[in-house]
Amino acid sequence: MAEGPRRLATTVTSALVAAVVGLLGGLVGCSPPTEAFVTRSGTTLQVDGAPFRFVGFNLYDAAASDLYSCSPSTRLDDAALDEAMRSVADAGGTVVRFWVFQPYTAGGTDFSGVDRVLDAARAHGLRVLPVLEDGQGNCSTGEPAVPLRMAGVDWYSEGYRVPYGTATVSYRDYAATVARHYRDDPTIIGWSLLNEGETYARTADGRSVLVGFARDMAAVVRAADPHHLVTVGTQSNGAPGTSGADFRDVYGVDGVDFAEVHDWGFYGSDDEAMPGADADGTLPDPDDCDALDAEIGCSFAIAQQLGLPIVVGEAGLDPAKVGGEERRAGLFRGKIAAAFAAGASGYLLWQLNVQDTDGYGVLVGSDDPVFAVLADAAAGLHATAAGRGTGRRAVRRRRRVSGPGARPRSTAARPAGAARAAGWAGRPRSRAAR
Repeated sequence: MAEGPRRLATTVTSALVAAVVGLLGGLVGCSPPTEAFVTRSGTTLQVDGAPFRFVGFNLYDAAASDLYSCSPSTRLDDAALDEAMRSVADAGGTVVRFWVFQPYTAGGTDFSGVDRVLDAARAHGLRVLPVLEDGQGNCSTGEPAVPLRMAGVDWYSEGYRVPYGTATVSYRDYAATVARHYRDDPTIIGWSLLNEGETYARTADGRSVLVGFARDMAAVVRAADPHHLVTVGTQSNGAPGTSGADFRDVYGVDGVDFAEVHDWGFYGSDDEAMPGADADGTLPDPDDCDALDAEIGCSFAIAQQLGLPIVVGEAGLDPAKVGGEERRAGLFRGKIAAAFAAGASGYLLWQLNVQDTDGYGVLVGSDDPVFAVLADAAAGLHATAAGRGTGRRAVRRRRRVSGPGARPRSTAARPAGAARAAGWAGRPRSRAAR
């Protein structure tokens, strides 16, 4: 009986917060993109020397066109794409993440679908984070739902250098082509090399093969496009090849400008605001985070240690599994707050759509309370930018003294080869399908 009034109140609150966000738009991140590119200074993303922190959505199939759509039943025409971008902006969002895999551009020969996304984003003062390939093997040129780590030849060490599946060019050449084509467009905040790159494969010295991939591809993209930032694009929440010590190795290579993590209950927790952190949000000591299945809190701590900005590129909750839309909104509120308190530069929800295709959808035009949560978060970012606190959580450090209760600093070398890979014994090999 009370559901209707609650929804009405939520809608009114969302509208009021959105209005406030609009009035504050000039402070940080919400003004229409200009000639200024997003840059990095230490652990901070910046625009024109001011901090750039953002919230927003994944709109994965935004670049769908007559060339290709990963989800034909929800393909957006011009009006629907405009409405989706408007709904992001109305909720205080400033960034949209979407796929730019080879089928969307016919192997880098037709950019009309991507151009349409950039035009729609600019019209609503938004920026975008394009993703160049899918580690999970969806919506691209390989066999559907076969992760790249399961491709015949190891994709991350050799396969990305040659055409894969139905591709006409190698991923390596494709990424350079796309980056070169858009090198002068500041609407793009940076290039995400992958969506959820992950692997069990290791080099002879025991490192994840993603380290060499990241080093090579960061150099390739930088040579083609010196203006935009680069991230690898990983879950790094316990997923293989990119968590714990692997996260440090992968994101520590030259040319990678910011780290990306995903918050999914499959490797972490739907209920915990920051899996792997203390109850008060204090992050673990990064020197205690070498476990190859380390949770997302460790990735935040290691990013600080590396001096890198960190972005939550995906966070998804299924209302049917967490107790309904209102509870989902409350859980997101806690997760978003914890991420920004731990130093996040951005937080992007999975996923905005016109139909719920996977259980995680937030529907355009609905009264989903998640929109109000996003608007509140955006308003909080504006308040922080105006000088009312930094919002960064402390990192837990070991005691350096001797005596009773002291925790000695580990001097053990990181395990290599088979020993390191053994850290994965018993872990699930992929997260649940969305």
